[in-house]
Amino acid sequence: MFEKITEHIYIRPCESYTDRPNIGLIVGEKYSMLYEAGNSRFHVELMKNELSEQGLPFPDFVAVSHWHWDHSFGMDAWKIPSIAGRKTHEKLIEVSDWEWDDDSMEKRIKSREDIAFCSEMIKREYPDRSEIKVVGADIVFDDKLTIDLGGVTCELAHSKGPHSDDSVVCYVPEDRFMFLGDSNCKDLYGKPWHFDIEHEEDFLDSVDAIPYDKDIVDKFITFLDRYDFDLCASGHREPFSKKELYESLR
Repeated sequence: MFEKITEHIYIRPCESYTDRPNIGLIVGEKYSMLYEAGNSRFHVELMKNELSEQGLPFPDFVAVSHWHWDHSFGMDAWKIPSIAGRKTHEKLIEVSDWEWDDDSMEKRIKSREDIAFCSEMIKREYPDRSEIKVVGADIVFDDKLTIDLGGVTCELAHSKGPHSDDSVVCYVPEDRFMFLGDSNCKDLYGKPWHFDIEHEEDFLDSVDAIPYDKDIVDKFITFLDRYDFDLCASGHREPFSKKELYESLR
């Protein structure tokens, strides 16, 4: 269910079993926007039902933080205008041509186009992988995009960050809140690490052992310094303070 965090912001908490991320809902007087599309049609249908049960507004737009499957594969199922940074959009267009049989998925792991962790989570979320439908965004921007929802604004900005070069954050100045997506997280694609579905309990320790690239982190902190926020939310943990964010990065 969606939990109220600030005056205009609700968050549907992440779920670890199939790596579903936090989903943000920003509610204005005229429009509402979802930050993150979810990882599948099944995820989206669940959220639609919850919004209806809770009496919350159905989103008019959905924006995604980056191309990784858990944040973007639900885009088509919302049937509303979608928003993404250009790098994310272009990568999603590329991924839309991927095939999802076992051999194709294994080849992408070997070529490092994808990683074993995402492959295993996709298999869990999609018992029938013919259900996967990847699409590009309807609205594409290069650097920044500000959306006035009525009494509250969403400032989408290409942040880069240590996790993925296409990362886009969402700053809500009226609530002094920053949605980070996974931008502050470790680079699971560019750094070597091991994941074994038979020893899933080792996942967090394995990720913690991945080093941050100091130069990228320094640039990311410089980017974040432009924004005046008290609370933030990343893709796969409860909201936390700006101070905690900086401490985790440093």
